[in-house]
Amino acid sequence: MRLLNDAKFVVTGLLLLILLFSFLLYRNLNFRANDSTEPTIGVITFKNKTVLRKYNDAVVWDLIESKTEVKNRDTIRTEGLSDAILTLNDGTKINISENSMILLDISDKNININFAYGSFEAAREGVASGDVKMNITAGDKTVEVANGDIKLDKTKSELNIKVDQGEAKLTSNGKEETIGKDQVANVTDSGVKVAKQLFRLVNPEDRKNIFSESGQERINFSLSGWNSDSAKRFNPVLEVSLFPDFSKSIMREKLTSASVSKKLEVGSYYWRVSYTDPLSKSKAVTEVNQFRILSDPSLKLLSPKNGDVISYSNEIPVIRFVWNLLDLYSSYTVQIARDNGFTDIVTLKQTQNQSLAFDQLKEGTYFAKIKAKSNLPGIQEKSTSVISFQIQKKTNTSPPELLEPNKGKVIAEEQTKSQLFFSWKDDKDFDSYQWELSTDINFGSILQSEKLKNNFFKLSSGLKVGTYFWRVKGLTNGGPSFESKPFPITVIAKEEMELIYPNQGAEVEVDDRNLVVLKWKKLTGKSNYEIEISRQSDFQTTLVKESVVGNYFEFRSKDYGKFFWRVRSLEGENNISVTRNFQMVSDIEPPNLLSPNRNETIDLFTKNFISFSWKPVEKVSAYRLRLIDVSGIREKVILTERITTNKYQMNEIQKLNVGRFRWEVSSLYKATDGSEKESVANKQDFFISVPELKVPKILTPGTIYVE
Repeated sequence: MRLLNDAKFVVTGLLLLILLFSFLLYRNLNFRANDSTEPTIGVITFKNKTVLRKYNDAVVWDLIESKTEVKNRDTIRTEGLSDAILTLNDGTKINISENSMILLDISDKNININFAYGSFEAAREGVASGDVKMNITAGDKTVEVANGDIKLDKTKSELNIKVDQGEAKLTSNGKEETIGKDQVANVTDSGVKVAKQLFRLVNPEDRKNIFSESGQERINFSLSGWNSDSAKRFNPVLEVSLFPDFSKSIMREKLTSASVSKKLEVGSYYWRVSYTDPLSKSKAVTEVNQFRILSDPSLKLLSPKNGDVISYSNEIPVIRFVWNLLDLYSSYTVQIARDNGFTDIVTLKQTQNQSLAFDQLKEGTYFAKIKAKSNLPGIQEKSTSVISFQIQKKTNTSPPELLEPNKGKVIAEEQTKSQLFFSWKDDKDFDSYQWELSTDINFGSILQSEKLKNNFFKLSSGLKVGTYFWRVKGLTNGGPSFESKPFPITVIAKEEMELIYPNQGAEVEVDDRNLVVLKWKKLTGKSNYEIEISRQSDFQTTLVKESVVGNYFEFRSKDYGKFFWRVRSLEGENNISVTRNFQMVSDIEPPNLLSPNRNETIDLFTKNFISFSWKPVEKVSAYRLRLIDVSGIREKVILTERITTNKYQMNEIQKLNVGRFRWEVSSLYKATDGSEKESVANKQDFFISVPELKVPKILTPGTIYVE
């Protein structure tokens, strides 16, 4: 016990424990593969992005690559937008989807798979398995497959099993069900449903990758088995979700045809068709197909530019090629040739980065392009357009070329105290540079001057409000100096808060998400702002008043119409923007108005009603008709009606006076969340008049009676 009270022994013991556990961790991380005594049961024949493996006796996950051997009792896990194909020694192929995990055990003569979550397919068709069976355990449920193809999807609440070839036996709660070819089993807490699919998903195919250059693609969903009779009997509904359990659907649409198209952004999606089971009259679902829209922008050569002339004096210049990095491509090849047909190739280099430098190109004209290659299946090689550039030796020395701040730039006074950098093009003709700053364009009086070896300078002292001029002299050893032209810069009292998008009075067309991204200029050195959004220009009541980090805000509204917005900085001075307004309108078209015609005059002396009519619009549930008196200084709403047909007759003409009126009709439609949305309205004006009445003339004058 006395030893425990001695700090010397306690510290020594703790250090020994730290060394011991550090050694054990290092050994576990670096020698796990060599220590594994488990036999090899297969190999990863394909992987995409992040695929992890954990040994049975380990706690740390390892990244694995293609051709990696898989040991018995290994656990394989995939992350988002990742998948893998595992080929077992007997030829069984297991295709593991994204966000999935399985454990493999071939301790006995059978293949045992513990399925934790996600989705995977197993193909045993044509495998000479003999008595070897594949047993898949998912919680308290077991699926046995001898030969054939099977697909499983597992979420928290249900398990879906589809058999494409052969048959499988499902055991759940002590009961056994046989799933035959083209049948789907849906296992939930309420029981097991096994049925042949009434509808089959055709397109997009399962695990299909759709490449998008713009970041948004129109996806055509199609299925077989739909006809007008089946639609009436089974009420098929298309469901599209970002989640495999469809806990939140981004699209739920009753199928009125065998195909539906929908615009979707880059991401991973799941889709299925739900319908009414003809026997149980309860909800049934098809198999689930997954597809991905992958961003695949065009490959662009950023530097050098087409037509660039690169000049040098003594040393051959270093030409750096820079292009945009593409997620789906693993290697890039730079080709440089003497002709645009690339028959006379000067040099060719490959890299996994987004730039390459060449320092052996001599004087002359060259043509260049970049080719990108992917290791993923189905992705073709991509190439930039061909550019030409020249390398040219100077005949005389040019003065330095100024870059930043550019000519006439306006800078806030506060900005000059922390982030005012001056830069110019580097030129190997010069040994050093002389940077100069003045308030005089002729540099009669110089405020500050610095001799530099680099082609940049940071001003730390700050500048007061006013106009300044700066220039750079290129200096050579013992030779003349070459003076650049001066650039003016203007320092103002403070940086103005500026709104960027939407423009003043703009109409922003939104889809069923009702989302508008509001953007403003980021003030230098400031990242915290407050945004206000209101229906009123005076902001007496606000819809949104939130603190925002960054220079954008995603605004969602249940209603359309006009909104006012402004932004203020929460740091330093209370810098507030001007107020802008924008109109949020629906991408659903409003009806075309028919009658009354534009600027038509209606004589109420001969009519006791007014008839309104418009052209019908597809996929709308109703229309909204508004009648407004615009004769006076203030507009007065006379009528607001929800109408299910494309015409309306107004009989209460006593509500109308002589003057100018405007009628508006908008479309009402169901959104994906079940709520009713309203489109922008089409508007037309018309006039109401009565005939001029003459003053009656007395025909029988004279006094009839006198008191």
